[in-house]
Amino acid sequence: MNVKSHQSKLGLYCLLGTLACGLTIVCKLAIVWSVDSYLYSLPIVGGVLASLEVAEISSPILLALLGLMLGALTYYLPANVNLGVRLLFLGFALPLVLLLGHKVRHRIWVQQVATQESLSISQSQQVTDTFLQRETSKSGIIGFYWYTADRATPPLRLSNLETTNDIDSLQEQVLDLGKRQSGLLGLAFSFYNWLFASAGWGIRAIYALLSGFMGLSYFFKGQEWAGRQRRR
Repeated sequence: MNVKSHQSKLGLYCLLGTLACGLTIVCKLAIVWSVDSYLYSLPIVGGVLASLEVAEISSPILLALLGLMLGALTYYLPANVNLGVRLLFLGFALPLVLLLGHKVRHRIWVQQVATQESLSISQSQQVTDTFLQRETSKSGIIGFYWYTADRATPPLRLSNLETTNDIDSLQEQVLDLGKRQSGLLGLAFSFYNWLFASAGWGIRAIYALLSGFMGLSYFFKGQEWAGRQRRR
């Protein structure tokens, strides 16, 4: 009888854990779709918001809620189950929450190019893949992920997709000016250029670290609650 009780609790934990992860991922995809479709398309402001990847602000919040739920669900696990097993669901959900949004953005971009240039989806896919391959040496979602780390909003016009999308003229002038400097001023320009080139990856790293920290912190809070309930 005790074995059946443990099995039923484990089954309930797996079911509720899967549902919690699935709901979190669906919420993240819906947020990314909404932000990319309505906010990133705004003139001027949209480009700034896209460069800051504001849709990713939802990741730490969602993962905190998920961590809290998964921690509380450890109530259904035996007390002697090791921490690695308890963290399996959170470890599985973390990269999906952080990365699947880029797949949604890539799909929206392909559809926008198709609509803008009256192409079929397959034609648009070929054009965008060629563009990404030329710009990043990668195609598809991986190429899109790499490209948007440096340039927040990819072009929609066929004419822009068929030419190399170089850095803007202002940034090029700053780079040229920095090359002509020496001493501390040259060092300052070098640091600025490095910061500009690495900003997108830096923002993503901050969101990823914050998401992992929030997820783990609230997981342990939920686990503490589960421990108190088990001792009653």
